[in-house]
Amino acid sequence: MNWKKSLFTIAAIQVGTGVSIIGVLSFIPLFLVEMGVKDPGEAAFWAGLISGVTPMMVSFSAPYWTRKAEHYGGRRILALILALITLVTFGCALATRPWQLFILRMIQGLIGGFVPICAAMTVAVTPKEKRTYGLGVFQAANVMGIMLGPVIGGVTADLFGYRMPFILFGSLALVSCLGALFLLPDIRSHKKQEGSVWQDMKYFLSNPTVRLMIFLQFLCNFAMTGIGPILPLYIRGMMGGDAKAVATIVGIIIFLAGGSSAMASLHVDRLTARHPMHQILISASAVCGVLFILQYMMPNVWGLGFFRALTGMFMGMIMPISNTIITLAVPEEKKGTVFGITTSLALWGNVAGPVFSGALAMKFGYGSVFWSTAFIFFFVTLLIRLQHKKVREAQARA
Repeated sequence: MNWKKSLFTIAAIQVGTGVSIIGVLSFIPLFLVEMGVKDPGEAAFWAGLISGVTPMMVSFSAPYWTRKAEHYGGRRILALILALITLVTFGCALATRPWQLFILRMIQGLIGGFVPICAAMTVAVTPKEKRTYGLGVFQAANVMGIMLGPVIGGVTADLFGYRMPFILFGSLALVSCLGALFLLPDIRSHKKQEGSVWQDMKYFLSNPTVRLMIFLQFLCNFAMTGIGPILPLYIRGMMGGDAKAVATIVGIIIFLAGGSSAMASLHVDRLTARHPMHQILISASAVCGVLFILQYMMPNVWGLGFFRALTGMFMGMIMPISNTIITLAVPEEKKGTVFGITTSLALWGNVAGPVFSGALAMKFGYGSVFWSTAFIFFFVTLLIRLQHKKVREAQARA
């Protein structure tokens, strides 16, 4: 199997698994209301907890699964993870209380270390001179899961009820598992692993460039995921409490934002060939901050959707560039392990974002989430501007 076939097979599995895990976000707050959570603020808070617990558990488990993948082979461990995700997703269809859904999503996080494994496999199969392109495909696949999942979940929920999407997503995770088992090459490290996960973490955090990129990814994850728990409730409020097909409209808006983000990720290597990476990061972060303010100012859902699509385009430039900088800043033999550590630490943004935003919405209203997200992106812009020398040094090694 040539490297492009392997790359796009990994990407397809990422999309399928991403749809399975992310697809519930378009209807979880509405599902909670059906379960009996009547207060909108309480529903937003529970949605934040349920959305945040999965990445929190992934942040703990990702280094473990990455090291196991290096020892036993990425294909075997990825197939095992996807088989377990299949079982847990089917279990979510049987939940009748918010705490049951919370526990199942927590378990899903403990077995959900597929993203760093796919990242490490992407780096392993892609030639060095094509690594920015490969990581762009990797990021685009992640975004396509985020893009397609809520649309599929929203339409399925509106047509067949809130439990049917879990059956559909469990089946899709099973197909992804079979694809990993039978279509991927066996990729593993032949070098004996030395030291512990904690020692690896200390090693990578001692690198100032890696440290900066992890913090950048943490802040971006915090900002991007924080809006998720309140978006369905915010849109229902804009349309009127009795509006129909809210989950579908949420899915369409997420689809538009994800599509523009995926296209940007796929073509980001052309930008980095012509412009310094730090300049792209500064511009993209600043524009994202402005666009979140414009989203809040929109009087209808279509204006909101338009500016979310523009936001997605600029967000799509940030992650593949930061991942490329990380790979340039570490030795070749550490490139597989680094994604387990960086994913683990950066995912705390996915944990803190939904929980913080759900609590903020309950206390100050939905609008406060848009303003706080804009502030985070402006802070990211300032941070990169002040630390751009580290980014330039990494790019000079390319």
